[in-house]
Amino acid sequence: MPTELARASGSVTYPAARLAMGASALFVLCLAALHVLRPDLDPSWHFISDYEVGEWGWVMRVAFLSLAAGCFGALVALLPHARGIVGRLGLLLLLVSGSGIALADFFAPSTTNTLHETGAMLDQLPLAALLISFSLWRTMGWQSARWTLAWSLLVLWAGMAVFIGAMVVMEPSKDKPPSPDVLVGWPSRIFIVTHAAWLVPVAWCAARIESARSTGSAHAEASCAVGQTNLEHVT
Repeated sequence: MPTELARASGSVTYPAARLAMGASALFVLCLAALHVLRPDLDPSWHFISDYEVGEWGWVMRVAFLSLAAGCFGALVALLPHARGIVGRLGLLLLLVSGSGIALADFFAPSTTNTLHETGAMLDQLPLAALLISFSLWRTMGWQSARWTLAWSLLVLWAGMAVFIGAMVVMEPSKDKPPSPDVLVGWPSRIFIVTHAAWLVPVAWCAARIESARSTGSAHAEASCAVGQTNLEHVT
């Protein structure tokens, strides 16, 4: 029974972790490509959401959808590992974050509604990552991944600090929108890219740890089978 549960968990964790890693990488690739496809948008002060408007808007929508899929993939991959109230709360925030990014994907910036902005505000990945990392740090089997948990969380929070710092200093608003004098473009890009910098290594660790767990269960089952066969021969 434990082996069957491990295999069932692994059968879900592996594809989910691959989805998280692949989708996050696709997000970064699409975002990088847009800097070439839309040279008219100065990245020093334009938000990445501005890429959703125009001929190449579909590329940005693919990027946002990929990042949302990365969140959902990581959610499924970490579900067997992040336990307890803290871990489950972190997973819930990860779900909310992915949903918010998807909402921002479905609704481009508009003067008629604020759905895109609402989706952006629902992105609480830094807090989700903090709670999940705290839970995984205390989880059996994740000791070898503690360094990865630490540096990936630090990178994510550093990206958030850069973005918040720029927003505080530049103070963009309706009366003072982003412009060549309000440079919030690069800080926002750094922050969003650090999302992938957390999702990819944590998902990779989940897949690796699940693989080790499944292999250990299979070896234990084989040992028990050999022992039972030897016992039958003796008796």
